[in-house]
Amino acid sequence: MKRKIRSALSGLLISLFFLLSTSSHYARASSSDIYHPYGYFIHPYPNIVLKPGDIIVGHYPGQEYTVVGYWSHAGILYKYDPTIGDWLVVEALYEGVTINTLREFMSRYSAVIILRVYGVSDTQAANAARWAYSKLGYPYDYNGYYKQVYGPSYYCSELVWAAYMATTGVDIDAYYWLPQNWYGVLPGEIVADSDTYAVWYSNLEG
Repeated sequence: MKRKIRSALSGLLISLFFLLSTSSHYARASSSDIYHPYGYFIHPYPNIVLKPGDIIVGHYPGQEYTVVGYWSHAGILYKYDPTIGDWLVVEALYEGVTINTLREFMSRYSAVIILRVYGVSDTQAANAARWAYSKLGYPYDYNGYYKQVYGPSYYCSELVWAAYMATTGVDIDAYYWLPQNWYGVLPGEIVADSDTYAVWYSNLEG
């Protein structure tokens, strides 16, 4: 019952963030970069205190027609780097598990949401981030129908899910099995899971 209430509140927060977001103040620039097929999206920088272990999920416009669900990609905040003035995000891209800045991550997506996990301390969340960081250089996992905590490769949402499973035991996959992706974990399943809640949201598509 508590999880259902939390899930409802999370949905309410997302709706509120959506209403507060506007598209008139931000622009897109054209690009041929494979990770910016729709140009560079210029989001406002999150106006909250970010923490290691925060989960960031992005949406490519129109990709809900090719990827199951609205949300397209997930990463995990590792730490703030004062030398560049930005947070570092660990993510699994096609070239493997790598690290990028938060601004670069957000520039790929028309909508971005940042999540936290209920009942997880800041120390535990930071441990999840460090665990994901320890997988830098691992190859990309092209089998999205399954997920594993300790595997030889990772896809984006699998890496984020595994980081929390390995360090906290919290399963942030909303559905054990779906006909669309069997036993895998989609970015949208992390957003929909009752163990996660939204702390920041930006949508440039209005």
